[in-house]
Amino acid sequence: MKILIQDRFNDTERKFLEEGLIGHHLKFVQKISQKDVDEAQIILGNPSSDLDIKKEHIKMIQLRSAGSDTFVNRIHPNTLLCNASGCYGVPLSEHVLALLLALSKNIPVYIHHMDQHLWKNLHQGKEVFHSRVCIVGCGDLGTQTAKRLCSFDCHITGIKRRNTKQLKYFDEIKTIDELDDIIGDMDTVILCLPHTKETKGLFNKERLLKMKKDAILINVGRGSAIIHDDLIEVLPYHLGGVGLDVTDPEPLPLEDPLWSNPKVLITPHSAGGFTWKSTRDKYIRLCLENVRRLTENRLCLNLVDLDSGYRIDVK
Repeated sequence: MKILIQDRFNDTERKFLEEGLIGHHLKFVQKISQKDVDEAQIILGNPSSDLDIKKEHIKMIQLRSAGSDTFVNRIHPNTLLCNASGCYGVPLSEHVLALLLALSKNIPVYIHHMDQHLWKNLHQGKEVFHSRVCIVGCGDLGTQTAKRLCSFDCHITGIKRRNTKQLKYFDEIKTIDELDDIIGDMDTVILCLPHTKETKGLFNKERLLKMKKDAILINVGRGSAIIHDDLIEVLPYHLGGVGLDVTDPEPLPLEDPLWSNPKVLITPHSAGGFTWKSTRDKYIRLCLENVRRLTENRLCLNLVDLDSGYRIDVK
């Protein structure tokens, strides 16, 4: 097989890929060109939007990202599309904790006080310990976040699309239809959602106002899950803090009022990415496994259902 690899790896990782893909013709490139696409049978990486990837000869695209919504309409019907869900849970869940603790303990305010050399105790804040947390989206990211929150003895409610058996690290599981029934009891709501038709605009003004007045809202999934203008409207009188690693639009325009809102902590979609060794290690192993499965005519892992946008569970 002719395998095109978008090169984001160090020498050791590149050697591991080469040894795991012996017998295939490998091409490592920093930036994928149309000529590269036209010659490849398998692409490991994310071809940019200006490239035509609707090619019948491409057997599989193994994305480097967990999100796949911008690719589902770009590929040929015969091409398998696989995402990198499951590769980002560790760094993303750490980022969730960073946002939650920073907002709970007034860290953004104290950083501004440092700029002024101001020693001023706010005498306020929130405890994560024994708080009630709702995690909307119970995939790898949601599960890894729940695992880490267990150390704070939180009561953790997971929200899924469908009824399911009890999941490890969660105290209870509810369906998306039950979200409004429980959201008013939650001290923190964490969004770990992909971009789909069902998740777009899920948190509108009405749902935001159903949250506790001092609740913390964190979004590390996709910015489209929160209606941007509705969030701006309710912030002056509702919610205790908002942590956003993703926004809609993205990047956030310079003049957007969220930048200067003292309740909001923004990071530039930096929670995931290939910065983290745990992510690269898992992605490399996923690539090797899926190339193996493809050559053996077996169902690939993380195969994306092009209709729903979610990955297909494979045992």
